[in-house]
Amino acid sequence: MLTKEGCQTRQTRLRDELSSAGIDAIALVHPLEIYYFTGVLLPESFPAPPAVFWFEADGNSWLAAHTDEGDPLVDESVTYEWSIGGTVNSYLRTQLGELVVDRLQAKNTKAGRVGYQREFMGKLLADHIEKGLGGAPEWVDVDEMLNQMQEVKDDDELALMRKAVQIDLAAYDAAQQAISPGVNELEVLGAAQQAAHLAAGEKVFHDGDYQCGQLGGFARDRKIEEGELYIIDAWITYRGYWSDLCRTFSVGEPTELQESIYNHLSAFHDRIGDYLQPGKDSRDCAKAMDAYIREHPALAEAGLGHHGGHTIGLRAHQMPDVNPTRGGIFRVGNVVSIEPGSYIPDARAGVRLENMYLITESGPENLSVYPMEIRCRS
Repeated sequence: MLTKEGCQTRQTRLRDELSSAGIDAIALVHPLEIYYFTGVLLPESFPAPPAVFWFEADGNSWLAAHTDEGDPLVDESVTYEWSIGGTVNSYLRTQLGELVVDRLQAKNTKAGRVGYQREFMGKLLADHIEKGLGGAPEWVDVDEMLNQMQEVKDDDELALMRKAVQIDLAAYDAAQQAISPGVNELEVLGAAQQAAHLAAGEKVFHDGDYQCGQLGGFARDRKIEEGELYIIDAWITYRGYWSDLCRTFSVGEPTELQESIYNHLSAFHDRIGDYLQPGKDSRDCAKAMDAYIREHPALAEAGLGHHGGHTIGLRAHQMPDVNPTRGGIFRVGNVVSIEPGSYIPDARAGVRLENMYLITESGPENLSVYPMEIRCRS
């Protein structure tokens, strides 16, 4: 999990950001942002009990949630009863809101300007915060502030991402062994998922593009066919952090065209150091990728079939992304997925090859070292 030291560093940065913006306190409600600052990862899926992390610019903080387990980095944890006898209560957000009112009033909290997550804060909770404060504050959208903070990864984040990548690669080992003409796509996915759980030593999320002979899509109840290219764009979330990789495998022996396309796209990763540098514009990387792909005679019309990649971390897609018309400036500490891909009918799908890179002062570090080979390894 995220470390106390890492969370303390992030809270210090948050306090500085709030002070600079003249914001008295912030109310964070999404489990990922709560995790980012407190080190406690609350569930996003069923029963998805709501929570609030209240953090003041002077450093006072508390967490209101369904549990006080996990030793969050806060001054105080307060809880509400979220179930009776294992049955989840029907009005969890009302319960949370009432707890928030009690906490704010008990501390006689005053805050004229309060930061909130525009994408996630509901009206019910906002109303309860206003009641607890004794009046409506000026609400300040802090989504972009938080997004920018999360672009650059701390050491404890990178440790989790490195582990997520290794779990993803274990899934590729298993998927390759399962790929054979006549095997069901769901069997390939199942083999990869089992390998991911075992590599993690715990239950993890693993899914992605597992449709054979297609650009992408979730696994179907369908047998894969000899001569197809199998694009597996595999995702992992491990303790809150994502891995997003892609490899393409031939079902049986590849054709000359398939292998030629594969080798061409693979070679773009050999020159990625020209683009993943601090201060470089991510849009330039996308444009260069498209131009390079079109140098292959069979791909001159198709070019790059989608974005060229994206930064990644607590969420699968973060900014800056790698698009010709939208992007940003790379910084030391960005983790970037780079995924050249192109698709034509004659290739029976096409090829996409994705690695994750950490941008350092001296250039990119490949976090996902793993063979790029079109033929499955048995």
